[in-house]
Amino acid sequence: MWPFKRREPESPEDRFKQGTRAIEQGHLAKGIDILTELTRDEPTNIEAAVNLGAARFTVGDFGAAEREFGRALEHSPDNPKILLNLAAVKSSMERLDEAIDLLMRILEIDPQFRDCHYNLAIAYWRKGHVPEAMAELELELALHPDHKLARELATQIRERHGGAVGQQ
Repeated sequence: MWPFKRREPESPEDRFKQGTRAIEQGHLAKGIDILTELTRDEPTNIEAAVNLGAARFTVGDFGAAEREFGRALEHSPDNPKILLNLAAVKSSMERLDEAIDLLMRILEIDPQFRDCHYNLAIAYWRKGHVPEAMAELELELALHPDHKLARELATQIRERHGGAVGQQ
């Protein structure tokens, strides 16, 4: 008998956990490699595609992140989390109208989805639509009063635009 224990192949779940753990620990390249292999072997693994997309977004590989979130969306077209991530990618690529369309789609699915109004506010603000941005921030804060970033952005917009916030 061979003196060494034979290693069983890792299950997809183990590989998912290993890749996700690597990303959480800041080992992005390692996590990306593991999840890339996993999604190649299991193209319908939505969770792996989402985590891979998030890791690719973090390293600034927006095109690859868009592909991963798009693939996940094919298998779960009404998933607000995937739509929100894809909207963030589109926004980062300066495709603000596409991001806004995705965010509006989320609101059709779940009008209270956390961060949706906040991300809409950012997109509107970046387009120069200050009143719309403030309206979305107010909605986000009404739904989620603990949303620190939404509160900070509202303060920043008020300081920058003062009395012009309600006009335009």
